[in-house]
Amino acid sequence: MLKKTLNLFYIALWILAIIPVGLSAQNLKKGYKLLEKADYEKAYEVFGDALSGPDQNPAALFGMALVFADEKSPRYDVIGAWDYARKLQQNMDKLSTEESEFIGEYFYNTEVRHISRPVRKKMDYAIETMEAKLIKYIREENNLEVVYRVLDKFPDFRHHDNILHIRNQLEFRKYEKQNTLEGYLEFIQKFPDASQIDKAIKYRNKLSFEKVCEVNTVEAYNDFMKQYPQAAEINQAVKRLHAVAFDRAKQMNTIAAFDDFIAHYPDALEISEARTIQKQLLYEYAKKIHTLEAYNEFIRKYPEGQQYIDIFNLKALDNGMRFLNQHPFPSSNMLWARSFDEEGNYELSACITADTMNNYVIGGTVFKSDTGSTEAWIIKLAQDGKMTWNKYISEGYNDEVNLISVNPKNEILGAGYTWIGTDSASRESWLFKLGPEGQKLWSRKLGKMNIRTMKVNTDGTIFLGGYLVNDSLQKKYSVIVLNENGKRLWGRTYTGNGEIFHVGQFSDQRMLIVGNHWHAKTDPRGYLIWESPFGASDSIIAAQVMPKGEICYLGFRNREKMMFIKTGPDNKPITEKEIKLPELPKGATELIPGTQNQLVVVFTMEQYQTINWISASSGDILHSARIPDGIKIDQIKTDRKNNLLLVACMGEILVFRNNGSTF
Repeated sequence: MLKKTLNLFYIALWILAIIPVGLSAQNLKKGYKLLEKADYEKAYEVFGDALSGPDQNPAALFGMALVFADEKSPRYDVIGAWDYARKLQQNMDKLSTEESEFIGEYFYNTEVRHISRPVRKKMDYAIETMEAKLIKYIREENNLEVVYRVLDKFPDFRHHDNILHIRNQLEFRKYEKQNTLEGYLEFIQKFPDASQIDKAIKYRNKLSFEKVCEVNTVEAYNDFMKQYPQAAEINQAVKRLHAVAFDRAKQMNTIAAFDDFIAHYPDALEISEARTIQKQLLYEYAKKIHTLEAYNEFIRKYPEGQQYIDIFNLKALDNGMRFLNQHPFPSSNMLWARSFDEEGNYELSACITADTMNNYVIGGTVFKSDTGSTEAWIIKLAQDGKMTWNKYISEGYNDEVNLISVNPKNEILGAGYTWIGTDSASRESWLFKLGPEGQKLWSRKLGKMNIRTMKVNTDGTIFLGGYLVNDSLQKKYSVIVLNENGKRLWGRTYTGNGEIFHVGQFSDQRMLIVGNHWHAKTDPRGYLIWESPFGASDSIIAAQVMPKGEICYLGFRNREKMMFIKTGPDNKPITEKEIKLPELPKGATELIPGTQNQLVVVFTMEQYQTINWISASSGDILHSARIPDGIKIDQIKTDRKNNLLLVACMGEILVFRNNGSTF
């Protein structure tokens, strides 16, 4: 009895469980019948009732999707249709056989042409159609509100990227109509991945540049170029920036303002004009205040042109006369003084000569502090001491010039040394030739000979005298002779020990070669006419060929007294006399001809120097004057008008010109 009662209870429960399902399926089937009759509102109610609970019935979802997807439906909404279709895809596996049958009947009754295909396939096709309608709708509607609704509602939509593209396109059109800088900035910030970003950047740059042009300041253009370095307007911005910066410099009209412009905008089209204006300002400034710093600043910035020459000469005269005032010579016959330095670099040697036009050529050795090497510096002066040009001549790692001369064509010859490597053992003697205006004609290395003297004869042949050091470290007299093109003609290394310090020429073109203890007369090809040693106790330090061919010598005898010796051109003695001096000199400059058959020489004592005028006839000292303390004369010369030139090198090259008379 109990068993029978339990069976009846379970049967009752089963009946209660299936009755709602059966009723629900019947209602859904009714909903599809209503759809067949295009009764969309009643169908909507039926499907809505079925979906009122938590259960997401696939048949009800499909029905709802059909209500919203049909264009004839008053509830036509492709977004709503896709919402239900998407939910259907998630619940498709719950579709019952009964539901599949009445949905199949719905397809059969509504299809224009019957297709033999499973119901599930037909439902999938219907879902695809709804999806396609949604995409088409979004593309054709051009409605941002719709686009954002889809993006918000269906974040995992498989066409999400396509919808984003449509959104970006519609957004860009909106900002494009506004056409404002703020709008494009906002678009770029909001939609950095949009395909329209390049166009937005282009418009942004254009509008930003237009705004910058209205402001038209250096700061505005700099900010634009810093913010938008890839903008198409960058070149225009640079040009405008340069123009504005240049205008500002012109308004300030100061050396510093143009300094700043030139330093910051070296590629500006206005640079040439800026340099011209600054050059004039600096020129006026340097002329006005007369300081070494002002001169050097101008020369450093503008090392060419007439104004450079003017300032160079102002500096040379001011500094030279200042030095002369501080170290006055005991005479009123000093015409001028010039000081030449290469902008604070250190000058190590100096020499001078005069050409046939009575212009002066200075040779100097300059130590370049920036490179740590030396170069030869050649300066051409007019008779009044004003520089007309100057040039640097270099050959190797270190170069020096110790002798300078000119030939009958006024071509310049410089002799000294050059290093062909960084090791001092690579030092070789060096000869170069320049044109009258400083153009380099040729350069020759001459080996290990040490050059002490240079003479260019009347046909342009170059005689170099000095010495070679043999393996026993003995100095041997040596001569090298070259033609005017630098080709070696002949050379001699003599057996005697010492240095050749003077080569002179007689009026008959024959040559005098003088060493410390030996002298000779040769023809221009080096063939001896006569030779002889000096006295055994004599050491000659200076010599000069006089206009009539007599030869005057200065030298030490027994290292105890200074001797004046004079011979004829045939080496026959004429005069020999001791020169009385307060003390025995350590050395002397070369002996040069002065006025009225006089010779001029500078003696170097232990603590001072004297300049002396000696009678070429008797050997008597006619006049002697002490060189001011603080000056050490390295060389003396007379020019074509018998003016006396004194050259010193005191870290700078100093040239003093006397009118030729005694101090």
